[in-house]
Amino acid sequence: MWRQGRDEYAPYLFEILRQAGFAYRAWTPEAWLNERPAGITIVIGLDESADWSSVFQAYCDNGNAVLAVGDTHGLDGALGVRRVRAAKEGWIGWNGSPLADGLRSSFHFFGAALVTTAEGVDAHGEIETLAGAKNGHPAVTVKRCSAGAAALFAVDLARTFCLIQQGMPVLKDGVPSPDGTGAIDDDIYKSDDGVVLDWVRDRDSVEGGAPFYLHPIVDEFRIVFVRLLHRLRETASRPLAQVWFWPEGREAIGHISHDTDGNLVDAAGMMLDRLKEADVRSSWCVIMPGYPEDVYRRIVADGHEVALHYNALEAEGAYWDEGLFNEQLDRLKSRMAAIGEPTRIWTNKNHYLRWEGGVQFYAWCEKAGIVVEQSKGGTKQGNKGFSAGTCHPYLPVADAAERNRTMGVYSNPTLAWDPPVPLRCTAAEARALVDRSKDVYGVAHFLYHPSSFKTYGAEVGDAFVELIRYGKEQGLPWWTAVELYRWLELRRTVEATVEEDALLIRAGGDCAGLTILLPADSVPAEGTAASVVRSVRAVERFGLRLQEWVLDAPRGELRIPLRVTVGAAG
Repeated sequence: MWRQGRDEYAPYLFEILRQAGFAYRAWTPEAWLNERPAGITIVIGLDESADWSSVFQAYCDNGNAVLAVGDTHGLDGALGVRRVRAAKEGWIGWNGSPLADGLRSSFHFFGAALVTTAEGVDAHGEIETLAGAKNGHPAVTVKRCSAGAAALFAVDLARTFCLIQQGMPVLKDGVPSPDGTGAIDDDIYKSDDGVVLDWVRDRDSVEGGAPFYLHPIVDEFRIVFVRLLHRLRETASRPLAQVWFWPEGREAIGHISHDTDGNLVDAAGMMLDRLKEADVRSSWCVIMPGYPEDVYRRIVADGHEVALHYNALEAEGAYWDEGLFNEQLDRLKSRMAAIGEPTRIWTNKNHYLRWEGGVQFYAWCEKAGIVVEQSKGGTKQGNKGFSAGTCHPYLPVADAAERNRTMGVYSNPTLAWDPPVPLRCTAAEARALVDRSKDVYGVAHFLYHPSSFKTYGAEVGDAFVELIRYGKEQGLPWWTAVELYRWLELRRTVEATVEEDALLIRAGGDCAGLTILLPADSVPAEGTAASVVRSVRAVERFGLRLQEWVLDAPRGELRIPLRVTVGAAG
């Protein structure tokens, strides 16, 4: 497909697994056929070198599990289904399936296989196509074998994740919402012009307010995927280890960023005072020409991060251009040098969330050393929230010309701005976004303009302190963007597997507070836990009953003996 200039998203499933904290090994069909590794095999494509349906039937009968994702890949017989056709877009109604218990999003997808099932195959959910047709085609199927299982997740998860997270290339104004709450056709190219979600079916409201993207579709798809893997783990009697998202067993993280539009010194002072009152550090996205030196000194002295607010707004004499982006970045670096601070700038958010094209801007960031980009979000009352489908910082993929490689910059979506300013975000909506971010274990990212503290006074300042307090009550620590980056990069170096009755952890660096999830019946071997594992407790994660182990993992390999009694955990 790449030779034809077409996108091929299937390899992004490896990134989905890594982001979820699972260790994996990638196989070519030939290499897999030669070894047939025990455990769970996820199939995202096959060649014609074997009768794969028979091969996988025998594999599952031998106590293993197979999961086909996005298509049957010719495994209809082993899966107990018959492929009817493909669907380009649609939604899933789960109809009470335990795989989606407690989840609330619309499950809007892009790409799926429509199948019918044989007798005795468990079917979960029902696919509704874009045309509105419902013909009983399941979203997930599971066929029990003599000793294992064969499952199908009919949705193309990789394509769905990439399209919702990144949106379509911005080449024109987006189509506004029919109810007037999302007038994105404002003659300004922005990231929300490329949003692929539906104004009607993918939004919800809080306390009778205007609808917005209240539910993180991508993150809830991830939860269903994790639940399915754990179900297959039970069936195949294979212990499954998972690296948790955050250190010390934290359920979610909060993040505050600022756009310094106008660079008002007195407004910056008000913002800094409130940050100190709330006892929280934040990321200051500074628009050029920036602040006087004493403001930067106070920002840095108070422990905050200085970031860039790239201005490409034509109404202010700027434009979309890599050279201008680097020029503004260099000006900010020179401000840091003038006060004797390191000149490395880690984070950027574009003024007015300006965006053009597809992933070119991420490439600009890569070359410039920006590692966290925050311009994905809504600019109107009705498209705040999870317009990118997620509150987890994610790595986007390049276009087909670069073989859809995973890019080296995290996209950290902006959920809402300046609560409780009218027509922006109410206090109730802000609390709901904190709650929904915690539900899916992500990052609750709010933007506050210092200028709003001056324009709206104590109303915004008091609400800001209250929102921080509310997040802390829910267990969220508030991190800067660079703190997020450092943890995410460290976590990416960690793999956890259960091998020969031991938990094996490989880490690329010292990892304090590393948290590992294991089956609920996992027990450390006698005398090993106290010296290595700081805490062990039963938790519910992803709607599953699991064991949570917190430990300080050193760089290199750590082996922790354990006793595993395989049962029906979760």
